[in-house]
Amino acid sequence: MPPVTLSAERPSAGTWDVHLARWPAADLLQTHGWGEVQGGAGWRVHRLQIGGQPSLPLLVLQGAGGLPGRPRLYVPRGPACGPQDLATFALALDGLRRLAAALRAVAIEVEVPWEADAVPPDHPWAAWPRVAARQPVATTVVDLSPAPETILAGFHAKTRYNVRLAERRGVAVDEDAPLDTLLPCLAATGVRQRIHLPPRAHFERILTAFGPAAQVLAARVEGEVVAAVLVVRHGTTATYLYGGSTERHRERMPNHLLHWRAMLGARAAGCDRYDLWGLPPTHQVGHPWHGLWQFKVGFGGPIVTLAGARVLVLDRRGLQAARMVESARRLLRRRWRR
Repeated sequence: MPPVTLSAERPSAGTWDVHLARWPAADLLQTHGWGEVQGGAGWRVHRLQIGGQPSLPLLVLQGAGGLPGRPRLYVPRGPACGPQDLATFALALDGLRRLAAALRAVAIEVEVPWEADAVPPDHPWAAWPRVAARQPVATTVVDLSPAPETILAGFHAKTRYNVRLAERRGVAVDEDAPLDTLLPCLAATGVRQRIHLPPRAHFERILTAFGPAAQVLAARVEGEVVAAVLVVRHGTTATYLYGGSTERHRERMPNHLLHWRAMLGARAAGCDRYDLWGLPPTHQVGHPWHGLWQFKVGFGGPIVTLAGARVLVLDRRGLQAARMVESARRLLRRRWRR
């Protein structure tokens, strides 16, 4: 059996990502940079090298919490082999089991990068119990390979109109904006939507880990920043990870022009896909996030539904105990905040 190298040696970013790019389901969340981002957020990062030609890099995260000395492992959007490649999946699973045994882990949570309808019904992963996905399960992805005028023509009529409206009404886009333009927009959106956002250090880690492939774009009206996004390129995909806007000048539709310019910039950089990173769980009229659904699907990309996450239980009692400990900790945190 081909060897499995654990994380005793830290592979370089270039070596890791070059190997990852050779696989058909290579995802942003399996990159070396994403491991650096999550390592700074409190996860312990393990990088497995699954032997073979080519070798398969596999990023594994070990979270804090649970039972002391009995962790749970999490694979974000991996492994990078295709869903039909059962032989490589078996090798990846063997590597995960070896890591889990060395760490005395109670479970391995694997959130695959595959589309839901591409997973064979008899795939070993499909037999594991489902768990809530940590990443968006549904998204919409715009094809950037046609000419710009063809991409724009594929937008819904209202979205296309709003892009042109923003241009006519003087919205300017800074395509190399500093982080300080993004943070106030995120904060305003967080208050408006009642969502908790990561601290500044998280965004600094993204910009550091991905370098020129991570880009902040900001929309200005009369010099005032009114909206901003953070986009990260990996391979031929540009992913919109974060964005926000103030309440100022919303009638000028700055967000529509902002994403259009982000798409054009990604296309110029060699990307042929723009992933809008997640759709709300429902598109029903009246739902608080219905407007977000309309906004994202307005760019004309097909809706992509991923297969989600499942868990390989290694120690059922240990996993139950870990969940009880984590539930108690969450309850204490809520009471402390009051």
